[in-house]
Amino acid sequence: MIIDGNELAILQDRLEKEGRHQEAWDVKQAFLRQVRESGDHCPCPESCPHHGNCFECVTLHRGHRDHLPMCMWDMVNERLHLLSRMTEGTLQRYEETHTEEKKQDA
Repeated sequence: MIIDGNELAILQDRLEKEGRHQEAWDVKQAFLRQVRESGDHCPCPESCPHHGNCFECVTLHRGHRDHLPMCMWDMVNERLHLLSRMTEGTLQRYEETHTEEKKQDA
């Protein structure tokens, strides 16, 4: 089961934006049913007691606010990449340059 970029979830979002709330609700329920029936879909390699329990995992990450759950990294990186294109994709060069400056200052 593919969760990220799932066709049903995309359809549900489009229907919701079009104001077709009941259809969106039905599609959302179908998507969630498929997720539940598909078994373990957690991409995190860590074996923690919250593996596969999205509610607990996301709640804990929101609570400590240290970093995002691994399942959200790809989505955030995708958006950051698009934003970095606004500066001609110079984010990596910026990071490399400023990392070197920090090393010299230390």
